[in-house]
Amino acid sequence: MFRRASWAWLLLLVPLALTIAWTGLNHDVRFVLGTLQTAGRAGLAPSEVFVHRPMAYRLVLAAGDAGSALPLPVREAVVRILALVAVLLVSLLLRAGLRRYRPAREATVVAAATGVALALAPNWDFLQPEWLAAVFATGGVGAALRIPRLVPATVAGGVFLALAVLVKYTTAPTALVALGVVAVLDRRRAVLTGVLGVPICLGLFGLTVLIEPREWRWLGELSSLNGGSPLRRGWALSDAQALAGTMLNEAMVVPAVALLPVSVAVLVRLAAGRRARLAWLLLPAAAVLVVLAAVVLQGQWFQYHLAALVPFAAALGALAVARWSAEHGGPSRALVLAAIALGIGAPIVSAATTEWRLAHGTPVYAALTVLVVAGVLLAARDRGRTWPVVAVLAASAVFAVPVWPSAPYSFDGIHPDYTNSERVAAADLDERLIAPVRARIGAGTPVVYLAFGDMAYFFGNSAHCRYPAPVFVQRGTYIPAVRELESYRENLDCLEHADAGYLVVQPSWLALDRLPAEVAAGVHRRFDCERAMPAGQLTVCPRR
Repeated sequence: MFRRASWAWLLLLVPLALTIAWTGLNHDVRFVLGTLQTAGRAGLAPSEVFVHRPMAYRLVLAAGDAGSALPLPVREAVVRILALVAVLLVSLLLRAGLRRYRPAREATVVAAATGVALALAPNWDFLQPEWLAAVFATGGVGAALRIPRLVPATVAGGVFLALAVLVKYTTAPTALVALGVVAVLDRRRAVLTGVLGVPICLGLFGLTVLIEPREWRWLGELSSLNGGSPLRRGWALSDAQALAGTMLNEAMVVPAVALLPVSVAVLVRLAAGRRARLAWLLLPAAAVLVVLAAVVLQGQWFQYHLAALVPFAAALGALAVARWSAEHGGPSRALVLAAIALGIGAPIVSAATTEWRLAHGTPVYAALTVLVVAGVLLAARDRGRTWPVVAVLAASAVFAVPVWPSAPYSFDGIHPDYTNSERVAAADLDERLIAPVRARIGAGTPVVYLAFGDMAYFFGNSAHCRYPAPVFVQRGTYIPAVRELESYRENLDCLEHADAGYLVVQPSWLALDRLPAEVAAGVHRRFDCERAMPAGQLTVCPRR
């Protein structure tokens, strides 16, 4: 049935090519790559550098930065291509695993949707720990189901899921969701994968501590860097409002997530028996809740914390289409009509100015809610079908929404002014303004950074410090408890390195007058910021 519409899937090559050739990487990924790069040029390995991410994540990104010596656009294209190859491999593994339990067409559609959702994830999601955890979780499901022999299958699945946890620790819910998917198809394999996965995870974490003992201390200190977590200050009504806002933003930025209730309604409609219908209601709800638990735990309300929901929602949508088509001869009208509305409407309202979006969030979210509810109600009564080519075009439009040039990082939440095109322009400007200053001081001159890690990424000079991006110093300016940490004191020591010829400051992130008085005085004794050179967002102060 879908073979006649296979040409329509080729449309997805256009947004995919756009992400590789133009979109670039988000500021957080550049933060990690920049800190690893600048410390690496001073002789420090990725395992030795603090970047606000666990070692497993640092090692994966360091391995993926194979083109670090290439011009910036080519370098980032190489990183994306390697990530997309990983997505392709785990998607094929998922398909192979599902085919042992489900019809081939169903397995193919679900695996393809999962892979496309990961490949065309919002730019703020792409290569974040949460996104990487979803990639590992996809591989874990595929490995646990595909390998014929039980023990090798569950060991392989356990390794994948352990990596899903170790890339950030708060990504453990993603591994739990993957275990739940395995359990639906093979409960025995799910139990053994979980039982083996725990010691594998602990063993790999122990290995990271052996490689770099500071990793244990950094694990304990990470929570101190986030003073906004409800676990530290208590739950408040504002947290519930922030969580709801984050979910609504995700539904606008990623229409596949908005379609999740409609997909569940279609699957409930197709279920045979009350118990199966109840399972289709409860299991997806449980998966969403465990992912939301990690969002609440962190309390920062960043959209990328929900990255695991994107492939999960896409997979359920594909499953709903495949099963409805198998029973009714074509895709569900409820799902396709809702997808068409979102595929057309979401890019239009998201392309509006930041000011308009901030002022019109309530009516836009109300319209979105009405659309989703209407889709659920139609799914509860619909018995019809639509043409496969229409479903493929609608799905392509939905998948492409997050990577449109005008797509914002959030509709009206955090970074609503960041869009894909704006971020490309900002990166081009930063690189162009920094290049003359870097040429003037010399690319081989060591420096000290008081700047966000993406500025180190663009600047590129080496930093003889485990904390090239001084997160502990920056957080210490407004979280007093951070100033009591050992890593804070280590971070301050970086400011005293005698070989640093320049101080690179980003005042918008860490102005010198925000430092403790004695620290600021020491900086001014060593560096002359009255003779500073401007470099875009940066101020470059020579050593006295």
